[in-house]
Amino acid sequence: MKKIFWLFCLQVILSNVEGQQNSSASIARWKDSKKAALSLTFDDCINGQFTVALPLLNQYNFKSTFFLTIKNVQPQAGGWGLIQQAARDGHEIANHTMTHPFMHNLLTDSMAFEFDECNRLIKQNIPFAKAETMAYPYGDGGDSSAADQLVRDVAYKYFIAARAVQYRSVFYNEYDFAKTNDDYYRVNSEMIVDSNSIKTFPQHLDSTIKLGAWYAPTYHGIENGWLIVKKEDFEKQLQQINERKDLLWIAPFVNVIKYIKERSCANIKIIKDEKHKTVLRLTDTLNNSTWNEPLTINVKLNGKVKRVMQNKKSIMFSIINNTLTFDAVPGKDIIIKR
Repeated sequence: MKKIFWLFCLQVILSNVEGQQNSSASIARWKDSKKAALSLTFDDCINGQFTVALPLLNQYNFKSTFFLTIKNVQPQAGGWGLIQQAARDGHEIANHTMTHPFMHNLLTDSMAFEFDECNRLIKQNIPFAKAETMAYPYGDGGDSSAADQLVRDVAYKYFIAARAVQYRSVFYNEYDFAKTNDDYYRVNSEMIVDSNSIKTFPQHLDSTIKLGAWYAPTYHGIENGWLIVKKEDFEKQLQQINERKDLLWIAPFVNVIKYIKERSCANIKIIKDEKHKTVLRLTDTLNNSTWNEPLTINVKLNGKVKRVMQNKKSIMFSIINNTLTFDAVPGKDIIIKR
């Protein structure tokens, strides 16, 4: 079934690309038509991530992902209260297992418990959290061995995607890195910890932008804990990101994953183009109850636009150089009134 699904998606992609050559409507590579994507991710649930990093992230309005290891949630250090605040601030709270085991050493039932119980406690303490993604402890699950594949086989049942560690020579994920469904469970990630990784960080941002790729670095301790990045170094990195924010879509891991998969399986077509109204059909092959990240649509139009609507609701839009831009979730026709 997975092979059939991805063959169908490939057909949609090819027809979409072919259609866009002769059409005035297209789906942007990244949200808000940015050049590249960036997801800052944090592993293990270390106190400094919430007491030091979180206020700085909020200061810049950079939404990130915190992969929780439940055994590290410490009530005496703020515990779930700090995590709940991060969720209310718009950051993703996701799964990094209950006890941070070496997954290769576990039977499948034990893997399932680590995933399922972690998700249960996240949702118990943060009812609006969906816990749709995870990061593998020690990277077990992200490589190409049979043991890694077994971990992924279990992860498929609980998550829509998973972040690995850097298992390839490159630090980024290519724009079209996901050739199969399995690739969504092997997202590449550079660990930010030593002086060299901190030094090369701005270069890696620039390379990501140049390549139109997705960079999803991993942090552990911020100022305290283990694998520590000092506060001053972390703040400097946020400043370097801020200098490039006009070119980078900075978003949680789950949002970028959804955008990539929706974009890959989506098709946009103009079905009516009249003097005062244009109707677009934006569809994909996915269940929109889960895959609900708005895609950025660009439409070449001459003249003014009064309103853009989807499902009888108005959509925010902008017009620059005769290009109309707006965000919409696949599944309902879009009406442009001129």
